Amino acid sequence: MKSKVAYYIMVFGVFCALYAGADWSLAQNLAVVKDVHHELRDASSVASAESDWARASSQQWHTFIWDSLPADWLQDSNQAALLQAYEENDWKPLFITARFEVNASGHMLLHRLGTVQSEAIDPRPYRLEDLRREMEHLEHLRLSLQAADPGYRDSASDLPDSTSLQEHPGQVTAEGNHGVMESSRPRAPESDRPRDHEKEYRDLFLTSSAIDVRLAHNLIRFANTMDPFSKELQVSALLGRIPMDQFLNDLEPPSPPYKSLVQALHKYQKLASQASQQPLPQFQKLSLGDAGNTIRELQKRLQQEDFYQGKITGQFDEATKEAVQKFQLFHNLDADGKAGQQTREWLNISFQDKAEMIAQALKLYRQSPTRHYQRFVLVNIPQFTLEYYNEGKIEAVHRVIVGKASGKKIKLNGRSVGENQTPPLASTIEQVVINPRWYVTDRIRLELNDAIAADPSYLARNGYTYLTSSTSSSGEPRLIQLPGPNNALGRVRFDFPNAYAVYMHDTPNKHLFQRARRDFSHGCIRVEKAQELAQELLAGEQNPAASRTDTYLAGNRETFLRLREPVPIIIEYLPVVVNAKGDLVFCGDPYGWFQENSDRKS
Repeated sequence: MKSKVAYYIMVFGVFCALYAGADWSLAQNLAVVKDVHHELRDASSVASAESDWARASSQQWHTFIWDSLPADWLQDSNQAALLQAYEENDWKPLFITARFEVNASGHMLLHRLGTVQSEAIDPRPYRLEDLRREMEHLEHLRLSLQAADPGYRDSASDLPDSTSLQEHPGQVTAEGNHGVMESSRPRAPESDRPRDHEKEYRDLFLTSSAIDVRLAHNLIRFANTMDPFSKELQVSALLGRIPMDQFLNDLEPPSPPYKSLVQALHKYQKLASQASQQPLPQFQKLSLGDAGNTIRELQKRLQQEDFYQGKITGQFDEATKEAVQKFQLFHNLDADGKAGQQTREWLNISFQDKAEMIAQALKLYRQSPTRHYQRFVLVNIPQFTLEYYNEGKIEAVHRVIVGKASGKKIKLNGRSVGENQTPPLASTIEQVVINPRWYVTDRIRLELNDAIAADPSYLARNGYTYLTSSTSSSGEPRLIQLPGPNNALGRVRFDFPNAYAVYMHDTPNKHLFQRARRDFSHGCIRVEKAQELAQELLAGEQNPAASRTDTYLAGNRETFLRLREPVPIIIEYLPVVVNAKGDLVFCGDPYGWFQENSDRKS
């Protein structure tokens, strides 16, 4: 009995000492917490703490987490993964331990969210400052209870000799896009926690639940931003079936292109904030041997982006020519080493505009379906380039001609675009057509009227004929062009279903592939060396038809070669890319879409 009295006196003395120093201790600990929340915790120490205290297990979590969910989330299909994760976790927290601390996964997530701005992701929706303040408040509550009860834990609220911590909630039904989920709001046991420190525990449950829901919501938001195709993995990440560091890492697009773009973004943001951009006035084409102040300004401007490292001499020498060529390659121009109008236009684009173009490219890289295919065809409209990937690597690169920027504006999927512009889309190439017929559209037929009127033999000379068995939308007989050397589709067509009646094909006008800017079509994509691309696609799946293409091409019979494994085709509008050599290339904005977006923002 005496030993028990002595023990309680000792405990009371320790408690008094702790309480007397609580203000100092809390202030000291909270100061440390502020630093901890800005940097990733040491994973091993957090893991060690969690091994001492099991995952949260109290039945009280069900009530508090449910009450922390905004009511509108229950009808929001975008929150289905979050609701499913809590349901599968028996409505216990996903990021909070039994001692009301944010676990290692939560700190990894917080650290990653603190870096999103470096990738041109708006950090404001994550409300990190509010979240950090809530975590500081949680730490204050936790340390207060720890001072009074060093052995505190969430399951203490479930002891049978306790009073009710929460009133009995009513019934609610939640519906997510994964199906209808009928769930009852939790009912707390009649007596479920110690009478001592009841308010402290309630405050910890309230604050912890709000933080847990916010972290879970932020993870889903971030995952959808980084990889909109990650939805099936989000629940597994929330439940810890996938290690958080692995999940966050896998959300990033494949490197090195993405990391190269991030580095370029930082470079141009720094230039925009620090450098006074050297403007270039209107000038005639500058070339080797020219001299004067305009050359000095050109050299200074090239020097700002590290293309020219020589002295500012005012002499257009070999070093200046080489710098101009590098700049031109960097901007998808003909690298002739002469500074003409197009080169000058790119030199006068602001560093800030370039940073915004890179930011747009980063967003498109994150959203691109290509990141989840090993074999696919990628067409980038501003780059006028097609890349064929096999086993995740570039196997072939082809120049392409895309739709003209000019033409009247039409409404397409809610936006105003030029009627000839090639639309971004995702589909699959299902078949290759050798010696295709061309079914002339009504719009192009009207454009042929002048040529037909000027030369009555125009149609016959170029292989056109009418189909009496088929009519166009105008009610006239359908005009087609038969296979042959003048056929507008060339010798090969690649068919992929889409809502725009766009396809990819060969062309008899191959000289246009030598132009740097190649927007000449009515919307379809013309491919340089189309016969080679057909061979690549057929050989890539070991299709027997690959060995017979020369035979088919030797005649004029229209032949359909269906791919056994349809190849994904993604048509994108990337203003900046990292090319097959690993070099950054500004492709520009031939359709003015990027400029339109910038104007809307301003």
